[in-house]
This record gives sequence, structure tokens and C-alpha cells, in this order.
Amino acid sequence: MTISLILIGVAVQAQRTYVYGVVRDSLSGDEMIGVHVRNIDAGSLTSTNEEGKFRIPSQIGDTLVFSSVGHTTLAWIADSTWFKEEEIEFLLPVNTIYLDEVVVGEFPEYERFKELIIQEQPKDTTFKIFGVPEVVMDPYPVLEKNEYLHPAFVFFHPVSALHHSFSKKEKEKRKMQQIMKRQHITTKANLKFTRDWVAENTKLEGDKLTSFIEYCDFSIDYLASATVFDIHQRMMALLPDFLEEYKEKERFREG
Repeated sequence: MTISLILIGVAVQAQRTYVYGVVRDSLSGDEMIGVHVRNIDAGSLTSTNEEGKFRIPSQIGDTLVFSSVGHTTLAWIADSTWFKEEEIEFLLPVNTIYLDEVVVGEFPEYERFKELIIQEQPKDTTFKIFGVPEVVMDPYPVLEKNEYLHPAFVFFHPVSALHHSFSKKEKEKRKMQQIMKRQHITTKANLKFTRDWVAENTKLEGDKLTSFIEYCDFSIDYLASATVFDIHQRMMALLPDFLEEYKEKERFREG
């Protein structure tokens, strides 16, 4: 038992190692202090030091999200080149709002003001993930409620926040985005947990393979968020109990 635990620990360490990087402002090239760097697959979080540098546990396929007040939030997916270099450079663009000239005059009536807000075309604050093809649903982004009501977003994009709050069109787009997100999660889960992959690892075939896949009963959300290594470990842990129960059912049918 002790040997098994040691082997599992070694395997986990082999799966995930440290990525070393530096974050710079894309315009000035200056190092950025206090940038939050989160590995959403490993559930780990760190921030850049006074030299803009950081290190965080990662493996190929992990998604790292970089966020800093006043800069666009971006994400990169780790690839094999990250682990061959001593330090990876990440550039964050400034999230700047350019306002047109405003002539101050008589303030419009409430209904007219509301109509102008709804018709306003918000600035593009799209969240980008490098390494993943961008899916464009609309010329400007569809934000969730927690995003467009976030204090930082309201401060930097007050008109856009009001637009996303009142517009019926935006509500419909958020519903459509939820549907598309669900489809993406399902696709991601299906790519990880395929029938061929289960058969290759368990050596099961036919009805026994089908029964085992049903026996695992992994949720779509779990498969989409878990690493292939974690799924494999959980699946193989269930296999002995499944085989025992399957034998009992066969004896019962034969008897």
C-alpha cells in the first residue's frame, strides 16, 4: 500500500511542474507588479513580484489566466515549449476607454436616456484564450451578470454596464451564450472520456465496456474540468468493484 502511494505521488509530480514567467505591459514593455496568475485546471493562484516575475505549477494543456486592474484579462494554454525555456514572457494590453467629445446640455428625460443606453454599442472587452480558436457570436461581447456588475467594470465601462443591465437583446444573447458554453463543456468532456480510450486502459470489450462506462457515471462538468490523469485514476479505482459486481450478475443470470 505504501509503495502504491509513493508511485502515485511520483506520477502526480511528473504530470505537473513549475512554469516560470514575466508579465509586461504590452505598450511600454515595463514589468507589471501584482498581476494575478491563476491556473484554473490546478486551482492554484500566484502574483507577480516587484520584477514582474512569477512561478506556478502547470502542465501541458493547463489554462493560465492573467488579470490586473486597468489591463485586459487574458489567458494562455500551456504547451510543450513552456517547459523548454527558462522564462516565458506574457504581454498584457491596457484596457483603455476612449471617450468622444461630449457637449453638456439639458439632461434627457428618463425614457430617452434609457433608450440611448440600450442602443449604445459597448466597447470590446472580449476575454481571449491563446491557443483556442476564438468563437465570435457578435461584434461586441456578451457578459455575464457578475461581470458587467463587477465594481471594476462599472467604474471603467459605466455606459456598457448600464447597457448590459437594461437591454432585452443582451439578455437573449446571454441565454444563447449559456447554451453555447454548455455545448463546449459537453464537447470537451466527450473528447477526454471516449469509448476507445476507456477500452484501451481497461481492456474491456462489448457489453462489459458499455456497462463499465455507465458504472463510472462521471458528470459532464467533472469530465470537462478534471485532468485526464485524474479521470484515469478515478476510473481505474472503480474497475475492481465493477468487475466483482459484473461477475455476481453473470452468476445470477446463469443460475
